[in-house]
Amino acid sequence: MEQKKKTKIIIIILAVLLGLSLLVLAGTLIRARLTDSDPGTVTVPDNLITPEEDTETEDTRTPGSGTSSAPAPAQSAAAAQKAATIALYNKHPEDNTPFTVGNMFPGDSETKYFCVQVSYHDKVTVHYKAVVRPGYEKLAQVLQVRVKLLTTGETLYDGGIAAMSQSLAHKLASESSVTQELYYEITAYLDTSVGNAYQNQDLIADFQWWVEETGSLDSPETGDASRGVLWAVAGVCSGGLLLLLVLRKRKEGEADV
Repeated sequence: MEQKKKTKIIIIILAVLLGLSLLVLAGTLIRARLTDSDPGTVTVPDNLITPEEDTETEDTRTPGSGTSSAPAPAQSAAAAQKAATIALYNKHPEDNTPFTVGNMFPGDSETKYFCVQVSYHDKVTVHYKAVVRPGYEKLAQVLQVRVKLLTTGETLYDGGIAAMSQSLAHKLASESSVTQELYYEITAYLDTSVGNAYQNQDLIADFQWWVEETGSLDSPETGDASRGVLWAVAGVCSGGLLLLLVLRKRKEGEADV
């Protein structure tokens, strides 16, 4: 009698474990399916996008200084901005994304968002730089670029794209292995004072991100996949044990008859 009671308890525990395994596994598969629908982009969190008012502030930037008080273009905080994903990890310490603008008029601007995912431990420095491709130097003479790190709210650079001679660095530190996201807002714009000679001009630049401390880079997090596999194994094991116990109990019942 005592043995049958213990068997019932074990069956209940295994049934609960099997149910939990199936629920977690189903949730993992659904999440993976939704993520794979647009693997190259992520949505910029709403709290990182702030609306900016139109102003009549005069551009007081000193040519080549790398700083500017030029007004930022008005944006809608409610807009669902899509950020291109840049992943930096031990086997991929650098990335390059082409950026193209064309047919801009004085006062025009174009904004792009990027999510840089850095898998690392200890201390690393994330570098960014815009490099104008050969043959597109004319528009580069007057095209301004504003680089904002939305994660911290800091404006890393606001000046001529051709004057960005140094990389823009941001330091990260963590005692454990993590994958940290940095959101960049990069706006290319033409001042209203630019002459018509620069209209109908194109520009292609390479947006480059890299980490020099490659020894501190890790593999991307695979926590969801690993947990999914573990729960799948737990489900198979608990299901097999549950089946064996049910069959054993049935045989015992037949023997008693």
